[in-house]
Amino acid sequence: MGSVRERLEHYGLAPSKARGQNFLASLATAERSVDQVEIGADDAAVEVGPGLGDLTRAVAARARRVIALEIDRGLVELLADAELPECVEVRHQDVLKADLGGISRELGAPAVLIGNLPYVIAGRFLGSLLGPRTPFRRWGFMLQSEVAERVIAEPDTPGYGPLAVWTRIWTRAEIVLELSANEFVPKPKVRSSFVVFDPLCEAPEIVDVPLLRELVRGSFRHRRKTLRAALRKRFPEIEAALESAGVDSQRRAETLDPREFIAIASELSQKRS
Repeated sequence: MGSVRERLEHYGLAPSKARGQNFLASLATAERSVDQVEIGADDAAVEVGPGLGDLTRAVAARARRVIALEIDRGLVELLADAELPECVEVRHQDVLKADLGGISRELGAPAVLIGNLPYVIAGRFLGSLLGPRTPFRRWGFMLQSEVAERVIAEPDTPGYGPLAVWTRIWTRAEIVLELSANEFVPKPKVRSSFVVFDPLCEAPEIVDVPLLRELVRGSFRHRRKTLRAALRKRFPEIEAALESAGVDSQRRAETLDPREFIAIASELSQKRS
C-alpha cells in the first residue's frame, strides 16, 4: 500500500491542519485500537473519519458491515481506489451533520461507533453524541489526551466540566490505550488516547434534557463563580431550586456530581411548570 505520505502524494493530497488530520502510521495500531471495542461478527459499525482506510480494514475484518463517514472529498476518492473489503461503504459526509440514528437503523442492531476524532471536532461531536437512547452498543474513539482526560475527569478537578458530566450521566468511559506521537503521520505535538464508552443500561431518568444541558453549561461558563452568581440571571428561580435540591448556593459547578445537577434541573423544571 505504500507509506502514508506516498499514498497521499499519489493523489496530490497532504494532511490538512484546518481539519486536524493525523493519520495512523501502521495497521498494527489500528488493530490494537479495534481490539478494544470487541467488535463481533454480529456487529455493524459506523466509522468516523476513515482517513486512508487502515482503521477501516481492521474494523471490516470483524464486522458484518461498515459505513465510513469522511468529510474530505480527496480522501473519499483515494478510498474508492483502495480496494477496501466489500462490506465497506464510504460516504462523503460531515459527521457533525450526519443522521447517526438513521444510519444505525439502516445497518440494524447491534452496531458500534468508532473513529479517530480530530481535536477540532472532538468536543462538539462527543457533546452531541452523549445523551439518552443511543442506538450504538459501544463507542471507541482516538482522542487527543487533553480531550480524553476531560471526558473521564472527576468532580473537583481542573478538567471536570460539561463533557465529563454528560459522560458520567449516560456512559461508563475508560482510557484503554495511550498512543505516542510516533503512531501518527504527521506526528502531533500532543499525546493521544483511545477511549471506550459503554452506554449505561440504566441511565438516570431526566425530565428535561435540554434544560439540564443549559444548566450545566451555564454553571461552568463562569466556573470561578458560585452557582447562585453564575445562574441567577438565566434562572431567576435558581436559589429556590438549589434549596429544594439540597445544594448550597455558594458551591461552584466543579464540586457537583452529575446526580446533583440532575436534581437541580428537576427542581427547575417543576418550578417552571
